[in-house]
Amino acid sequence: MAALVVFVFLVTVLVSILHYIFQRKFRYWQKRNVPYVKPLPLLGNYAKYMLQKQYIGQTVQELCKQHPDQSYFGAFYGTKPILVVNSPEIAKDVFTKDFYYFNGRELSDYVGSELASLNLFFAHGDRWKVIRQNLTTLFSSSKMKKMFYLLEKCNHTLEDMLARETSIDKVLETRDLGARYTMDCICSCAFGVDSMAMSKEPNNVFKTVAGQLSEASTSRGLKMVIRDVWPGIFYGLKMQLFPPTIDEFFSKLLKGVFESRNHKPSPRNDFVDLVLMFKSQVHLIGDSISNPKTGKDAKIKLKVDDDFLLAQCIMFFAAGFETSSTTISFTLYELAKHPAEQDKIIAEVDEYVSRQKNKLEYECVHELPYLDAAVYETLRLYPILGAISREVMNDYKFADGVQVGRGLRVHIPIYHFHHNPAYFPDPETFKPERFLPENKKDVKPYTYFPYGEGPRICIGSRFAKMQVMAGLITILKEYRVELANDMPETLTLDARTIFTAPRDQGLNVKFIRREGSEQRKWVRT
Repeated sequence: MAALVVFVFLVTVLVSILHYIFQRKFRYWQKRNVPYVKPLPLLGNYAKYMLQKQYIGQTVQELCKQHPDQSYFGAFYGTKPILVVNSPEIAKDVFTKDFYYFNGRELSDYVGSELASLNLFFAHGDRWKVIRQNLTTLFSSSKMKKMFYLLEKCNHTLEDMLARETSIDKVLETRDLGARYTMDCICSCAFGVDSMAMSKEPNNVFKTVAGQLSEASTSRGLKMVIRDVWPGIFYGLKMQLFPPTIDEFFSKLLKGVFESRNHKPSPRNDFVDLVLMFKSQVHLIGDSISNPKTGKDAKIKLKVDDDFLLAQCIMFFAAGFETSSTTISFTLYELAKHPAEQDKIIAEVDEYVSRQKNKLEYECVHELPYLDAAVYETLRLYPILGAISREVMNDYKFADGVQVGRGLRVHIPIYHFHHNPAYFPDPETFKPERFLPENKKDVKPYTYFPYGEGPRICIGSRFAKMQVMAGLITILKEYRVELANDMPETLTLDARTIFTAPRDQGLNVKFIRREGSEQRKWVRT
């Protein structure tokens, strides 16, 4: 009996201590006179997302709708205070105008706790600035044009794969289709290797690694939440988001490519050549992120080692295939639901193929305005990231006098902006016309973020657009698409991944070969 009393007493004390700690944490916004949503114990305001019941973009959207007249407000991601941006003006401040104060992605104090986090995506401050400056040259328009011949070959392979697989079954899962295509593109253009992802081989090693990187599962989702909210516990327990097999695979891949090029840059001028140049230099040199603020011309020297190079390699592969394949699959899904819009695009594609005499060229990126608009509208409906994170890197004061300190996380609610009728009338309807050249001026600045915004805008957006446009042209020049019989008109989005994706189902689309498609085959040289 005495033992039971002691146990009850200790539990009561523990609960009381935790309650006190949480209540003190939850007074963060109250002390700053910032409007906030009353949080739940432990889960804060993100309970639906943390329990994997709701896609994060929709969780943040619900919070924003509770504060329609606030330009920003406070919330709690688990036990952590978080500031949610709710106006284009504050989005501009965070993304661009006051970027110096918000240059971190998230969890900056834990960058380096696992190898994959050493890349550009997670970097902040001077480290981010130096890496970004040194990688930017790879993604210029001239570099994209020079490497397009590699992408053209990938589209020849896509053409062959579609012919082979639609002869077996006209219904294809477009997420898998898009991933295999973009995997081939990124492996060829960035690493100079043929992934064979579009081949008949079912046990492709690149597909296996890609699946590990982009896995949407209950365990991966819970890991992400624990890492995001309680990183000290996550890394203190030696947990990792990604299995070590990923590091091992890319280490072997890089070593093999380096050896094939005798550890010297080749005429390809691709990502591997840039990495080889970095390796030979030992250090990267670039500007300090504080130069615009201080007026100085300080230079930063960043040491290059194998872990650094490997981390950039993993980032390029993951970002290069996953984001573009998602865009391709959702675009095909929307076109399958909207035959009138599909007809306009098919007419545009046919005219392009005829004009080009069946030759796919880099200029396709700019010469099909309706297809381009359809892709941008797809990215509005299904943004790659439903919410983008930033971190306060230096104490900051808003124009209204509210002060926030270093380490505070900020959420920019991309899904909410994109689905807000104040910015996009009839927001749930697929309307490519919104993004035709003559209508783009009507899109209010800082309400649409297909690739992010500001200095941290996606470094590979040109490459992404290039492979998406080329892939869709290759598909639509020969096929019409319709929804498969089992496909719903609306989708439940997945709460277990940071990317926008359908939950527990593929995107099954029926590919119907169009009349005269043989006359629209690509010319191969």
